[in-house]
Amino acid sequence: MFLDNVSNATRMPVLVVLAGMLLAVAVGCGPTAPFDIIPVTGKVTYEDGTTIPADRIEVIFNPQTEPIDQKTYPRQGAAEVNTADGTFSAMTTWKYGDGATVGPNKVTVISYDADENITDAVPEIYRDPETTPLGEVEVGSGSTHFEFKIKKE
Repeated sequence: MFLDNVSNATRMPVLVVLAGMLLAVAVGCGPTAPFDIIPVTGKVTYEDGTTIPADRIEVIFNPQTEPIDQKTYPRQGAAEVNTADGTFSAMTTWKYGDGATVGPNKVTVISYDADENITDAVPEIYRDPETTPLGEVEVGSGSTHFEFKIKKE
């Protein structure tokens, strides 16, 4: 065997590393999404085109797709908005930057201060999928870039 010329003190760590590598190969990269996911990008600004004054802004795509069964629901996709210019990319649903669930999504936007407290820079009505005036967008092969305008209050 290839470990015949290795001391017992060295053999154990080598075996642990090999076992870890075999486990990683057997498990793979984790679960795959049971729903179609595609990358999306976009921009979130006030209606007049100015950026929203916040330390952090999150845009969330809330899928309206029916669950596959009682345990398999589509996940939200979320992305950080660049507060300097309002753009977003790297929407994440299952894996970092994988995108949003294909199909209808209600879009919500939340603004935060430096202490991670929700602020009113984005009005409360935009935080809930049931009340958001941004409505429902269709994510698909022809719809992967979105621009959202928020009312100032």
